[in-house]
Amino acid sequence: AQRSRDDLLVARTQASEAQERIIALQAELEETSRLMRHDQLTGALNRRGLEEMFQKEAARAQRRGCGLAVALLDIDHFKKLNDTHGHKAGDDALVHLARIVRQHLRPQDVLARYGGEEFVILLPETGGSDAQQALTRLQRELTREFFMADKQKLLITFSAGVTPLGDGEPLEAALQRADAAMYQAKQAGRNRVVVAPLPAANT
Repeated sequence: AQRSRDDLLVARTQASEAQERIIALQAELEETSRLMRHDQLTGALNRRGLEEMFQKEAARAQRRGCGLAVALLDIDHFKKLNDTHGHKAGDDALVHLARIVRQHLRPQDVLARYGGEEFVILLPETGGSDAQQALTRLQRELTREFFMADKQKLLITFSAGVTPLGDGEPLEAALQRADAAMYQAKQAGRNRVVVAPLPAANT
């Protein structure tokens, strides 16, 4: 009986240790999964994370008929910032922008780093003009917080293109429209937001 009790205690201890190990592995797996979906510099989603969130939000928008806007933004004069103040300042500017944008987005909005100095924002339940207002508000907030580089106060601004998503439209098609609108914003003097309407066939 004593041996059986001892065996039972050993088995319980082993089971408890195994359970703790499983919990630790699950936490590790979740963290690895999070890192695979997030940009390590800014903490925003990466392209993979963006694609996954887009699939969810586009399906929800279609199911509820509530619209989804896609915005593409690009930091103005980023190359000049990098060349003048160095890559560290460039990285810090990206982190600065991502932090301020996240602070002023709604909880349901999605921020992703699309590459280089470009970011994508998904705005659920939002039309083109509301998305334009939201991005203009972000621009205003960004100008309120100076960015420091080499002990100098620098103003970071961005140009953006926004567009509503068409029914069943892939992300790439919406991003092409947003990119063309962003280019117009750059051409018009930067620190602007331009809306690209849906093509007639999708309206």
